[in-house]
Amino acid sequence: MTAPAIILSRPQMGENVGAAARAMKNFGLTDLRLIAPQCGWPNERAKVLASGAGDIIEKARVYQTAAEALADIRLVFATTARGRDILREILTPEAAARRLRAATGEGLATAILFGGERAGLDNDEMSLADAAVTIPTAEFPSLNLGQAVLLIGYEWLKSADATPASRTRKTVAVPAARTELVQLFEHLERELDAAQFLFPPEKKETMVRNIRAMILRSGLSDQEVRTIRGMIVALVRNKYRGKI
Repeated sequence: MTAPAIILSRPQMGENVGAAARAMKNFGLTDLRLIAPQCGWPNERAKVLASGAGDIIEKARVYQTAAEALADIRLVFATTARGRDILREILTPEAAARRLRAATGEGLATAILFGGERAGLDNDEMSLADAAVTIPTAEFPSLNLGQAVLLIGYEWLKSADATPASRTRKTVAVPAARTELVQLFEHLERELDAAQFLFPPEKKETMVRNIRAMILRSGLSDQEVRTIRGMIVALVRNKYRGKI
């Protein structure tokens, strides 16, 4: 599966091209195409800002027109902030990423077209796109080139990402041995008894069983058992601190 090409039309600052390349590298996009770059090409500032994405800058291809840059592309989406002025389908970045993913899965060459920093894409360039993509913003719709590429790239990667929405950090834990649990039970019950928590006497046996069941349900590791016992020792040792 070939990822979409990122096509930048008339970029004016090498720094923005470098930032776009860096964003591409983050999200698995490698094909960078430039249409009539106004910043001069090759551009040293682009190489500096690309950081670890210098290979993308080195392989970037330069074209004079959008038609030339899109010659081999079967599906292209054009990004724009002028959503209401476009007489065609307008997609969110998420919806665009899903369609691009489906198209590349069928072996089609795809691309995302970005306009220059000052004026964006002109009408002729927009007319070559299958649909427009507008990135939702609050009151200020202006994004620089690197930001726009990063947001679209993120949605592209996310469209095939299987990472769970929520993860718990996994550590290697050894379940507590039954002997360790029994020692914890006895230690805790001894101190609870001394503190007169297990009261009244006729309910003590039931309370002890419930406490043990509660501890067992937590599935403590050997380290956690030692930690709890240390907490009990600290509480008992300092229970009279601050009293006259």
